[in-house]
Parts: sequence; C-alpha cells; structure tokens
Amino acid sequence: MLTLRHWLSFYEKNYVCVGRVIGRFYGEDGLPTPALTQVEATITRGLEANKLELQEKQTFPPCNAEWSSARGSRLWCSQKSSWNGSLALAPGSLKHACGRLTLQFLR
Repeated sequence: MLTLRHWLSFYEKNYVCVGRVIGRFYGEDGLPTPALTQVEATITRGLEANKLELQEKQTFPPCNAEWSSARGSRLWCSQKSSWNGSLALAPGSLKHACGRLTLQFLR
C-alpha cells in the first residue's frame, strides 16, 4: 500500500488531475467510496508503522552479520552503537539489534 501511495504522490506532483474514474474508489458523484477510505486508513497505519520502525532502529541499530561455511554465523555491533553486543528483539526472533539495555526494557 505504501508503494501505491508513493506512486500516487508522484502523479499528483507531476500531472494535472482531469477527473476520477467511477468504480471501486470513486462513486458517480465523484466522492470517495468506503473502499478508498479503507485504503487510506491502511496507508496511514503503514506510515505509522514505518515511523515506529525508524525509532526502533535509532534505539537498537541493526547488527552487522556475516556467514561462512567454515565459521557459521557471526553478529557484531558497529562503533556507533552504545553497546557492543546483540540481542534478539523478540523471543524466538531471528532479528537482532545492537543497543544498550536500560531498566525500562527489563520491566
């Protein structure tokens, strides 16, 4: 849905609107249908999720990862990280991040 929003933004900036197509998203009166309202709500939730993910990456930057058949997997944190270790972001998760644990994360 966010890709659709990006595409729409491009066309809104570069082309003049000459009308709307009657159908799933606009009625004969030219007004948005409930389907368009649902799509817009989904896009809004996607934008909010992206914002939260960016905030999470600021707190817990992604780890560097390497794999070789001789040594297997290796994870390490960059010098920019405040903590030189990694942790799984959720129990059983394969996604790791670097960061400093504080009491707020342990409660």
